[in-house]
Amino acid sequence: MTRRRVSKVVAVLLAVALLAGTPTLVGCGDDGGGGKSTLKVGILTDFTGPACFAVRPTLNAFMDCFKLAEENGEFPADVTVRFVTYDQRTDYSRTPAGYKWLLGQGVQFMNIISPTDRSILANNFIDDKMAVTGSSLDEGSPAHEWVYNTYGSNGHECEVAVQFIIDTWDYEKEGRNPRIGHQSWVLESGVFHQEGFDRMMAWPEYADKFEFVGWQRAPMGTTQWATEVQKFMDCDYIFFSTVGAMTSSFIREARNRGYTGALISGTNAFPGYWDMVTEVVPGDQLQNCYFLQWTPWWNANVPIIDETKETIDKWHAGDKEALERNSGPLSGYVMGKFTVEGIKSAIETVGMENLDGQAICNAFKALNMDVQGFPEPWRLYKDYYAILRQMKAFHYSPSINNWEPVSDKWYTPLSLADLQPLQ
Repeated sequence: MTRRRVSKVVAVLLAVALLAGTPTLVGCGDDGGGGKSTLKVGILTDFTGPACFAVRPTLNAFMDCFKLAEENGEFPADVTVRFVTYDQRTDYSRTPAGYKWLLGQGVQFMNIISPTDRSILANNFIDDKMAVTGSSLDEGSPAHEWVYNTYGSNGHECEVAVQFIIDTWDYEKEGRNPRIGHQSWVLESGVFHQEGFDRMMAWPEYADKFEFVGWQRAPMGTTQWATEVQKFMDCDYIFFSTVGAMTSSFIREARNRGYTGALISGTNAFPGYWDMVTEVVPGDQLQNCYFLQWTPWWNANVPIIDETKETIDKWHAGDKEALERNSGPLSGYVMGKFTVEGIKSAIETVGMENLDGQAICNAFKALNMDVQGFPEPWRLYKDYYAILRQMKAFHYSPSINNWEPVSDKWYTPLSLADLQPLQ
């Protein structure tokens, strides 16, 4: 890493630490004075722990979407938005306390990105009638009455990973099935990913078209991978459900030990932390890398990409180059966009004075938006409370240090193919 990039990373981490070391209030607009009503949004996530590198840009984009909507007059003139944040540091013992603290601040709804956090708190949402938005679906509660997500679960990503591999594998040339390994960590998100592989191994049409070599789980913070690399050395694909330094150190060691197969992840491990990978792995060793994404990528010419770039130009111009190689701002802005639309609809229906969890839930359930660049409208489905259910595959191009779509094809996880819209 160059001295300049080290200094920049240190500066970013120091800024995050100052912001998220303690619970904070982050404002958009006025402080609810002057006759204005305040919409308080609680955010519970990792601001300074191992996931913060990707989470921070995601949450910035989520909040920027609200800020842009407020600047553009999309909320009533007498409504101002404020964010209340709590840092759980990917330490799940902090999750219940953080949730209680946010309740005590009088937030009207919450954004909790991690499905693991939401799984821990699932019963609390029911008891407290707290509407919650998040990123990926919780495998155990795909239709929780108080939780609404941007996209499918970690397991759904792995279903698509298998479909993509089978779809692009040259069976005639290779004369055998592709071999797939899953490199994970001990956190529950790894379990969620593995459930997708388990579903595919039990699916009659697909089970005999690939060989699943195994699932390895490493402790948080692992950076030495000799045993794991050796086990997966004969794999054609290694799927990652780790993030941060765990992913980058595994790839470096695998390539140094002679692994030449493909590397693939869902929407977090690669696109969220890819700059960490490119800092430690030479570009000529990053051929044959793929990820699966629920949204278009930065090089798509569609309005929602333009809007996301607008927020970066307005408020994060100094980090523009790095942010536009990262999945966080895209995921965060899409999450913000559907949340803003739901909140606006709820306020229009019941008025700010009657805004509560039930009104917000009703608005999310009624959501039905055609958004250019996506293959289906944004809406919820029966037994699946997420607005997106299709993914696209991307591959890394070292020549441009960015990702490109493999094709125009969108993949629907097999377990979601027959879903019916909620409305």
